[in-house]
Amino acid sequence: MSPYFRLSLFLILGLFAAVPGRGQSKADYRAWIEHIAQEGEKNLPAVLETWRKNVDPYVLWGYNPPGEPLYLADILAFLYTETGDESYARRAGTILADYGDLRDAYPADFKNSRIEYANGLPALANFFYLPPYSRAYWRIRNAGVLDDAVRRKIETTLAHSLDFVFHFPEWGAHNRAMLRAEGLYYGSLAIPDHPHAGRWRQMAETIASDNLTGWEIEDATIYHPIWLQALMSYADITGRDDLLDSPILRYYAEYFKQLFTPLATIPDYGDANWDPTWYAYLPVFERFAARYDDPELKWIAGALFERVRKAYPNPGAGVGSSLVEAYRWMDDTPAPERPTSGSREVLEDVYGKKIVFRSGWEPTSTYLLLNYQDEGPGGFAHREFLRNTLSVEEEKMHHGHSDENSLVLLIDGGSVLLHDGGYRSGLPSGPYGAYRADYFHNRLVARRDKRDQGQDIRSFLRTSGAYRPVTTRKVDFLTFDDVEMSRTRLEDDPLGYAWDRIVTYVQPGNFFIVVDAVRIHETDYYTFTNLWHTRRIHRQGPGFYDTSIDSIGTAAVPQHKRLLIRFLHDGARTDGAFAEDRHFMPEQAIYQTKSSHYRAGDREVFVTLLVPHDASSPIEPLLDRVRLLEGELPRAIGFEITDGSDTSYLGLKLDLESEIISENIRPRYTWEAGRTSYGPFETDAHFLYATPAQDSLRYAASQVLKVLYRGRPLMEALPNTHTLQTDGGPDRVGYVKWRYWEDTVPLD
Repeated sequence: MSPYFRLSLFLILGLFAAVPGRGQSKADYRAWIEHIAQEGEKNLPAVLETWRKNVDPYVLWGYNPPGEPLYLADILAFLYTETGDESYARRAGTILADYGDLRDAYPADFKNSRIEYANGLPALANFFYLPPYSRAYWRIRNAGVLDDAVRRKIETTLAHSLDFVFHFPEWGAHNRAMLRAEGLYYGSLAIPDHPHAGRWRQMAETIASDNLTGWEIEDATIYHPIWLQALMSYADITGRDDLLDSPILRYYAEYFKQLFTPLATIPDYGDANWDPTWYAYLPVFERFAARYDDPELKWIAGALFERVRKAYPNPGAGVGSSLVEAYRWMDDTPAPERPTSGSREVLEDVYGKKIVFRSGWEPTSTYLLLNYQDEGPGGFAHREFLRNTLSVEEEKMHHGHSDENSLVLLIDGGSVLLHDGGYRSGLPSGPYGAYRADYFHNRLVARRDKRDQGQDIRSFLRTSGAYRPVTTRKVDFLTFDDVEMSRTRLEDDPLGYAWDRIVTYVQPGNFFIVVDAVRIHETDYYTFTNLWHTRRIHRQGPGFYDTSIDSIGTAAVPQHKRLLIRFLHDGARTDGAFAEDRHFMPEQAIYQTKSSHYRAGDREVFVTLLVPHDASSPIEPLLDRVRLLEGELPRAIGFEITDGSDTSYLGLKLDLESEIISENIRPRYTWEAGRTSYGPFETDAHFLYATPAQDSLRYAASQVLKVLYRGRPLMEALPNTHTLQTDGGPDRVGYVKWRYWEDTVPLD
């Protein structure tokens, strides 16, 4: 297993707020790398002794030596190229030469346990280890300090391991394939005169080809930077620097910039644990910042560097190997600039399919991430190859979770208030799909069956955990002065329903209203359950839970803030909480559920209020802050929001087809068919937010013909002649919806 997974997760309170000061320099990286090398050499004998004492010849993993020696050799070889000090090359060579001897710790007959060991155990059975071993030898092979016996031993070990890749030359646009390509190509350079060098290079180029001009097929934070770092390294050694200027690589630079959190982390989604693979993100951010001369990416690299330098002072040689690339690729000259973007799509609704709500880029800013990415139509050959080659039934292909329409992460005031479920608790996945299945995420879960009132909700929801394909799309995303909203749709055709998640960020009060609107496609019994996961429930009452998260896995997190979870719509629903294992720790799942018999065309609605607040503040003033308006469900839903002396109104049209008239004319919508009342307002808008004051009224509306306040028009679409009617009829006077409109109007 690689050091990417062995790195223990610990974060020290107070380090979350790290922001770049003077900015990291090459000297800072160099000093950290040298420190890691010194510690690595000092600890190496103990590492190897511990490994030998705990050798477990388990056929599942096969031959599984430690990676620490190879990453240390990689660092030492780099330091030789930097300093010219031959002692670095000599020490690296010794490690490489001795590495194959670790096979002696396994029983002699272990080579009979797997067919691919027919020619003997490969020293580098783990493809993660091919790049550092090959690269280290490539750097020192001409140093003049290795005698012939050492060179032969290293080259025999490396050649055997490179040939071993041909037993499983895994391909596709993902990290494991790109690591194989990187290692094979480095190997062809390290032993250029070997009879198989051309074969290694050809396989490297074959595997890499899917990765050089297309999207990565993984939706998992751990693996993105591993893939990118290997791709960037491959660009170096093949002389393909132009790959970094591709639109796809530029896309990824902006993609990860916009995902960056106030805690100077990348959010964990898909197969990922908290604070995932930061050591691989550092070189990636540095390379992007330097290549694109982007001061915001430079700021992000600096924020990440300053936090992790304090939090992980002795992270191990695996991290040091990545830091070498950060050192090589960084540019000291650009002045960092803090990003200023606000809530936005990350980056669009075809590949990225993520939306970030954020109040700013300060350590205390509010941040919410919605992930609605499905498998999508791309990478078909790659996904099918993996689906039919590996035991990956629990995964959204690939390394993805059933987290479509899930709220992956909520941060406020430096505290984590919602987080994702973790990687997996076993192999190929944990029991009941832990932690990839839909019920481990902050989302609505549907089951086509009726739950008995006395039936345990957790056991009712559990399945084998196998991933069930769904499709998703963005319906809308808009930002206004006071509010921001997203509407994303999940279509589950086999199960027979569609689910819109509408998230409204009310900035004046810094809270979120989450509306989950379901439309039934097929008549049957259904159970819908809205799930929210937390660590601690400090207080609960009818329809509300005051919660906090004190740790994620082994990482302690600040607890300045709590999250009030309030269910606003309770008709024929039950709510509660149950204990669960999630992210390798005890947690609690808060739920609201409803079982019923539905007819095709029926609709169901769940409403959740998410209110971050100071841990020391009472929650009573927050409980009645938002009131559900009566009258329009399930066609539409309205809210009255009280904030001190101000009262605002939010209106959401749930049935977007109700305004479409049956006649086949254009425009096919009318004011009469779409008009809906929300307190003193009447509109056909899909979204309305309005705040009347004593002398004026602020409002924002989208996809709208008209907005009335107490019968007074605030805006109205103008008439237009529409020719070429599809029914062959005469020209028709109609009204065209405005995309959106925001205004402040005086009140007489």
